[in-house]
Amino acid sequence: MTLVSRSPVRISFGGGGTDLASYYEKYGGVVVSAAIDKYFYTILELRQDDRIQIISSDLQINKLVKDFHRLKYGEGLDIPMAVLKHFNVQRGMNLFMASEIPPGTGLGSSGAVAVNIINIINHLEHLKLTKQEMAELAYKIEFKELGLPIGKQDEYAAAFGGLNFIRFSKKGVDIKPLKAPKEIRMRLEADIMLFFTGSTRQSSKILRSQDSSTKKDKEIVVGSLHKIKELAMEIKKAIERGDLLEFGRLLDVSWQNKKKLASGITNPKIDKLYKIAKENGAIGGKLTGAGGGGYMMLFCRRQNQKAVRKALMAQGLVQLDFRFDFKGAKTIRGE
Repeated sequence: MTLVSRSPVRISFGGGGTDLASYYEKYGGVVVSAAIDKYFYTILELRQDDRIQIISSDLQINKLVKDFHRLKYGEGLDIPMAVLKHFNVQRGMNLFMASEIPPGTGLGSSGAVAVNIINIINHLEHLKLTKQEMAELAYKIEFKELGLPIGKQDEYAAAFGGLNFIRFSKKGVDIKPLKAPKEIRMRLEADIMLFFTGSTRQSSKILRSQDSSTKKDKEIVVGSLHKIKELAMEIKKAIERGDLLEFGRLLDVSWQNKKKLASGITNPKIDKLYKIAKENGAIGGKLTGAGGGGYMMLFCRRQNQKAVRKALMAQGLVQLDFRFDFKGAKTIRGE
């Protein structure tokens, strides 16, 4: 038997940081995000022997089933290992993993990995897990079993796809599609530009710092998160009423607040690139993840995109073309 599954990564428009448990369990968090058509793929093949083999582009595990379950975390491929251990997989299989974007670029790839492998096991074992259950399980494995300092938005974007307004609280997660007509969604898609800044980053240090400051109720961090949450609500309203110029302005304001959450979110290079983009016609933007590198997302009207593209390409940046994804995690082949 061979199964193929894919799950999308995401771009976050507003509310990033309020999806960490240290914040939303006290105050409630909200995120506005969009899944995009850059995917993490998993191919699963059942084997005739008693071995589990996991292969990514640069790492590999090949163990007998009984030895696989004794493996310790921290040696690479922790997420697929943790998912298989969670489901207590006891039969031989090959897992081949590939991604259209590199890790550490702020597009939520770890969440997409976890959701995608859960989705393929869900299909293999006929577990009938819902998208909500897959997202929650992915978060639990990453946050509780692996101890990763993550928020909760990536797993929901990967599982559900689409443009969504997501609320986080102690009681659970509520995800609702944005009430925006197709014309507005198409305009939004066309007016957003993504550029790879040329550097990947480990978000753990930034997120641990933010998490620690939130737990200690540091005024500047908690105050900035309150403002970011308020701005996310305004971003939602701007998209739904079709006021995309206001959406772009709010992105800029939100980015200024995000930079206050922890050191390392920005640096002189990123500040320079953002300034160049705005000088050439971008209205607003932000880094797509925790910060420090990865992709820069810009809102720019089409008549100014050529100038922005030229200016940033002169700085060595590479543009990523994309479309919104509305399907989320999906098994695209099963036999």
